[in-house]
Amino acid sequence: MEGFSQPNFWEEIKTKARGLSNLPFREPRSRLPSWLEKLSYGQWEAIRFDANNSLWREEKLPFEIQFYHLGSIFRVPVTIFEVVHEQEKKIEFLEKSFFYGPSIEKKPIERDIGFAGFSVYSTDWQKKEYCMIAKFLGACFFQGLTCGQIPGITARTIAINTALAEGEEFPFFREFWLVKPKKEDSELELYSIVDSPSITQACRFIILSEGFSTVCKIDTQLFFRSSPKKIGIAPLSAMFEYGENGPKVLSDYRPQVHEADGLLIESATGDWTWSPLENPSRLVVKEIAKGQLLGFGLVQRNRLYDHYQDIHRSFQDMPSAWVQLNSGFLEDGEVELVEVPLKDDLNKNILLFWTPSKTPFAGQSLSFSYSVCWLKGEVPAEGKLGKVISARVDRTKTSQGKTAMLLSFKGELLEENAALGFNPVVHVLSGGELLYATVGWEAQEKTALLEVQIQENGREPLRVEGWLENTGKKLTERWYQELFK
Repeated sequence: MEGFSQPNFWEEIKTKARGLSNLPFREPRSRLPSWLEKLSYGQWEAIRFDANNSLWREEKLPFEIQFYHLGSIFRVPVTIFEVVHEQEKKIEFLEKSFFYGPSIEKKPIERDIGFAGFSVYSTDWQKKEYCMIAKFLGACFFQGLTCGQIPGITARTIAINTALAEGEEFPFFREFWLVKPKKEDSELELYSIVDSPSITQACRFIILSEGFSTVCKIDTQLFFRSSPKKIGIAPLSAMFEYGENGPKVLSDYRPQVHEADGLLIESATGDWTWSPLENPSRLVVKEIAKGQLLGFGLVQRNRLYDHYQDIHRSFQDMPSAWVQLNSGFLEDGEVELVEVPLKDDLNKNILLFWTPSKTPFAGQSLSFSYSVCWLKGEVPAEGKLGKVISARVDRTKTSQGKTAMLLSFKGELLEENAALGFNPVVHVLSGGELLYATVGWEAQEKTALLEVQIQENGREPLRVEGWLENTGKKLTERWYQELFK
């Protein structure tokens, strides 16, 4: 594409994506030297970009870009352009921009092989140094974080046929356009085209770092070559091996191992729902919320090092990810949670997304607008409402089909109403019968403890919801848990 007109940039990207959808899908091919393809993942990680060669480094702009080398599992290049004064210029691979680890038997690279992806750096709040705030690497994956954090939860531009028998389809970034910022800019503008056998996708990203959060505003338009059985919009994925709500891996010294410990939903009526994550014994797909929604996300609430004790992964410092829905998310859709059995912490086994109830058809186009916010703390909009800070479950074989649950709630509304007491509201939606629910107040910890016991029927999944209230006023978010055998 030549001579972009900046005001019409987005329209031209969408036009190109639409045109690509009318052509047969072209499978990307690796043209890497064999020594790069044969690198282990650890060897690939040892290839480091020289920060002194960062895009825009010499001009001391509010953002700069560093690039990822191709190799190992990253074999398909993405073409990256810089856009300056309404003109695009392809960014070429330069071997001298990288440091190669001592374990690599390096050979000369005699051509422009392209890049695997890139990361975005921004000046910190004191404007003293650059820190990573976003990362685009692999398939259509991207991550955000704030200064001082490490990447955890991953977003995608789209998910296709997730958890279906025919297998998942993984679209990939074909091209990126990075708009050079001005010195006074607080946002960075990026554009991309995503491709796959079923779809092409035009994406506009506007990235803003606000100290305790990094926001990625996303506009996307999908063009369908064929009709996939299911699409996931605004997908988030995370790793959850075990936490305080389930059995611990006895051979692992770490008390908990996860990048997020629960999902959070905000309905259009302002109600909030928290659901703890699980590492199931088999693939599980849960329909979490239907109808009009304002947002959803994967949240890492537990921020104490002692609860993880992993000096390498620092799970307590990983960001939460909150999706704020703007346009395109109609009432006839739902949020789905996919949980996949996991035996180690090397892969992501949790996927959360919104999916429309109607299957898209070949030739159709759909548009969506939303924001993904990566946070150090809680989702601000939830305010003073009491929050679930732990949800423990006991389903031991000796309990004769009885399941015990102990939930801890904390929040300003609970503290303000502690003298009046709390009424527990618990509903067993399926799979059993409520035996009792009782609540107490731990004054020293300023925590409400809800104890629940349920007689399971063993015929269907156990689905439970509950909250605390006083004189009909909700003091906490809704807790929802779905347990399978």
